[in-house]
Amino acid sequence: MVGGADADVAAVRPVLDALASNAPVVGQKPGDGQRFKIVNQLLCGVHIAAAGEALALADSMGLDLKQVHEVLGTGAAASFMFGDRGQRMVDGAFDDVRSALTIFVKDMGLVAEAAREVGQEVPLTSSAQKTYQRGSELGWDRRDDSIVYEVLRRGEG
Repeated sequence: MVGGADADVAAVRPVLDALASNAPVVGQKPGDGQRFKIVNQLLCGVHIAAAGEALALADSMGLDLKQVHEVLGTGAAASFMFGDRGQRMVDGAFDDVRSALTIFVKDMGLVAEAAREVGQEVPLTSSAQKTYQRGSELGWDRRDDSIVYEVLRRGEG
């Protein structure tokens, strides 16, 4: 996600194309790309936490996690994060690190800071941020971010 004047973006387009398969222009001002990324990370962070919470509840209710993931992953509740991170939650693949927990500790902090700067409430961000922070306090920074399932399952989030 790139922000900048048309001429400036055109000047660096070859570099952008070499670095990324997709680099959409999302605004005319420098920083617009960063602001878009903040919104993206809000959604990603909340979706991962929601997937963890849903699967922790399903487990607590005695449901078959593989079946829950399979069935709900094909309906209205489906999302990329539920499909991707949810599978790692079901498999307990927290040491197969594709995205470390520490990234969302940082990113949810950035989202919260950006929201404060513009006076926007972000209650779902705040809740998810606490879950990621609790995982960090447990020493799980370097584990996969899907570890939020364990944080929530243990009632520690």
